[in-house]
Amino acid sequence: MKNCSPEKLAILATQIAIEMSRDKDISEINLLKTLTGQICSVLQTIVLQKINLKSDNFNKDKF
Repeated sequence: MKNCSPEKLAILATQIAIEMSRDKDISEINLLKTLTGQICSVLQTIVLQKINLKSDNFNKDKF
């Protein structure tokens, strides 16, 4: 997925959302939306912390 175009990622995300919501009522879809939103927030925290740790290690190696 590293070399995947933004357009292909958008199509993939759309297909996943359609499949996840198939045969679900509004309440279930809303719950899935809340859950995936929380997952996105946690993933962002992990990404930022990895960047911070990598940056800290890089700066330690410099001096």
